[in-house]
Amino acid sequence: VSFLFPSSTTPPIFLVTLLIHLILFSSMECRQFEVTLICANNLPDVRELGKMKVYAQVSVKGHSNSVWATPVDRERETNPYWNCKIKYTLPEIAVQKDGVILVIKLYCERSLLPDKYVGEVNLSLKKLFDCGFSQENLEYDVDRNDADGIFGKLKLSYDFAKTKITVSKSESSLRGQVLEAVGHGVLHAVIHGAIHIILH
Repeated sequence: VSFLFPSSTTPPIFLVTLLIHLILFSSMECRQFEVTLICANNLPDVRELGKMKVYAQVSVKGHSNSVWATPVDRERETNPYWNCKIKYTLPEIAVQKDGVILVIKLYCERSLLPDKYVGEVNLSLKKLFDCGFSQENLEYDVDRNDADGIFGKLKLSYDFAKTKITVSKSESSLRGQVLEAVGHGVLHAVIHGAIHIILH
């Protein structure tokens, strides 16, 4: 930023306006992704009393802070069934580079105490994409972050859209960050974000 606007110089307002416009209205290539959590089998019974009532929480680590959840299966205990579809719109880079992980955590719902951790499955989106646009009835071992071993199986299907779509960055979380920066008078944060987009 300093090579464009020396510290002693205030950037002309028209340049600031242009940079903000580039952030809010530029676009990026995205791909729609759908994962269907079908069921889990042979999960450990983590309750000392009462029935197991299991649901799954889904997030994409390295892309979004959003967490989605399946309905709670209150009947099948350690063999829950959901057949729940969850959809994401992912930047194309999320399936081209390592480090973006589909995280599926299983929990047992409890009434009076916090829900109890059952296990989880972590899958690289790039590896899923490299295996094909669509796969059905895949089974993965359920792990725990506090113990070694296999704690049941999780069955799922997934589908990546074959056609990419163009999404305005004004629809992404970046827009909210920029507007927040402007609202707080953080001019250099806005400029830095714009320069980063232009150069990358």
